[in-house]
Amino acid sequence: MLSQCFHLLLAIHLLILPVVPELLEPSERIIGGISMDITNVPWQVSLQKYGQHTCGGSIYSETIVITAAHCIGDTSHAIRAGSSLHDSGGVLVSVKSIIIHPQYDRSNHRNDVAVLKLSRPLSFSDSIQTIPLAEKDPPTGSMALSTGWGLNSIYVKPQQLRGVEISIRWKSVCKWKYPFMFNEDICAGRIGKGVCNGDSGGPLVVDGQLVGISSRKGNLLCYGSSLFASVSYYRNWILKAIESI
Repeated sequence: MLSQCFHLLLAIHLLILPVVPELLEPSERIIGGISMDITNVPWQVSLQKYGQHTCGGSIYSETIVITAAHCIGDTSHAIRAGSSLHDSGGVLVSVKSIIIHPQYDRSNHRNDVAVLKLSRPLSFSDSIQTIPLAEKDPPTGSMALSTGWGLNSIYVKPQQLRGVEISIRWKSVCKWKYPFMFNEDICAGRIGKGVCNGDSGGPLVVDGQLVGISSRKGNLLCYGSSLFASVSYYRNWILKAIESI
């Protein structure tokens, strides 16, 4: 009985525990979301290493994909586009070249932005389309859509793409809760809904525009708000990187 009480109190403690820096980790899973068809979010891609899904990304043009810097490793990469499944369907295209933000800091994931150039152009269809870059951050309280193939709320890794509607949070409140939140981040989430590992690099979308790049989860249980690199803040750098890649 004492053991059961201890575990119950521990679970409650973890749910209400304020986030400390070491808990701000790259985002991994969609929590509290629903299955989605790729035709509803045709800009979404799966970033792959060794044939396995690792992160998400967003199609900017027929040869350019935008993702998070922490998704990039010392190996060859490919993207799967045009499929609701991360392991089949659509098209698989290798990545030819990569530009990571020059001030990306791996210790705290500041400037967590990367631009990928594909080895061949994508052919646009109902399931493969571009998404424009936002020119300003969405207002606090706006509803945003985050999508990806990370673990779901029952901790099963789905083949099917999933999405979740989350709310843009007050920056001042998030900065108090999350010591590693920067001015160039967007904070978004809802009670029982959010993103976590495996969704990194994926899109945060408001009104059909890419407003954020999934970067860091709020806590270990992935039920807190998450942090996204602000696309409007990095827009000029992204466009210059695209010109030079």
